[in-house]
Amino acid sequence: MPATKKIEKVSQVVENLKNSKSVALVQYQGLSANDIAELRAKIKETGGSMEVVKNTLITKALKEIGINLPETLVGPTSLTYCYDDEVGPLKEIDKINKAKEITSFKYGVYEGKLLLQDELTSFLNLPSKSTLYAQLVGGLVNPLQRLMYVFKFNQTQLVLTLKAISEKSN
Repeated sequence: MPATKKIEKVSQVVENLKNSKSVALVQYQGLSANDIAELRAKIKETGGSMEVVKNTLITKALKEIGINLPETLVGPTSLTYCYDDEVGPLKEIDKINKAKEITSFKYGVYEGKLLLQDELTSFLNLPSKSTLYAQLVGGLVNPLQRLMYVFKFNQTQLVLTLKAISEKSN
């Protein structure tokens, strides 16, 4: 690969790193081509993208944004960019990891900081954006439902009391 293509690729990776909310460096060795295609589709559905890049180019791109890896990358590595949701695409990789026990996270990048494997695992335990929205809506609706029940309960009790009084007087 000529030097100009490598320079262009590094600048493209740097641009993707800057535009994404979080990034994971993933070892995908052992997955079949069909598994990788399926994983890419799931990642795309959740607002991300997956790209296979040479380790030296990944290292150079990370250095350009101010991140130095503690050790040299070895083995096949893919970059998973999370554009919409910080965690959603990474959870898809984690599902495959748990099901097939093949892929593994090497590092992650969040808000310009390097996440080691244990930090990335903790990061994955965070709920996705859609789950947080559902919890927020549920938290807002629940007190209103309870308030409506309280008002309805008092009215129902009043009606039942008046009915009992009218039946007793007849």
